[in-house]
Amino acid sequence: MKLTRLLTLFTLLAFALTACGSGDDSQSAKDAFAKITPSEKIFTIDDFKPANFKISHEYNVEGLVGAISATNGFWKPSGTVAKEYEMRFYASHADAIELGTDMAIEASGETALLDEEDATWDEGLRDRRAYFAAPSSHGSGSIQAMYGGYAIYGNMVLLCEGANEEQALEHCAALMAIVDPPAVAQ
Repeated sequence: MKLTRLLTLFTLLAFALTACGSGDDSQSAKDAFAKITPSEKIFTIDDFKPANFKISHEYNVEGLVGAISATNGFWKPSGTVAKEYEMRFYASHADAIELGTDMAIEASGETALLDEEDATWDEGLRDRRAYFAAPSSHGSGSIQAMYGGYAIYGNMVLLCEGANEEQALEHCAALMAIVDPPAVAQ
C-alpha cells in the first residue's frame, strides 16, 4: 500500500515538474491572457489609436443593453495579416460582465447567431459573418462566425477574429499587449 502511494506521489511530482519546466515563453504569454481580466482603467476606442487600430464602423448601441459605444475595425500586427475585432464599451468591468457576456456569447464561436431573425442585437451583424467558399467554388459556400471567441477586459467586451476560441484569444492577447502592455505582461 505504501509503495503504491509512493509511486503515485513520484508520478505526480514528475508530471508537475515537466509541465512547469517547458521553457516555452510564447506559450506562457498566451496562457497569461485570461478570458476575463479585471481592470480599473476605463477604456475607449481612443486607447486603440496609438496601436494603429483602424475603425471600420461605429455602431448604434440601441438594443445592446448597457453599452456606451461599439466599434468594428481591424489591426495588423507587424509581419502578419490584419485581424477583425469588435469592441463593446461599458461603464465598468462589472457592467461588461453582467450585461455583455450573454451578448458576446451570442455573437461569437460555433454557436453564434448570425441571422437577423435569431440575433438579439443585429447592428453590425454582417461584420460578424465570415464567408468561406465551397471546395468546388461554384456554389455560395458557408457562413461562419468571424469571431471565434471573446474576452472581457476591464470595461470592454472584445470580440476577436479566429477559427476557434483559442485562436481568437491569441488575437485578443496580441492587441491588448500593445494597448495595455503592463497588465497583459503580468
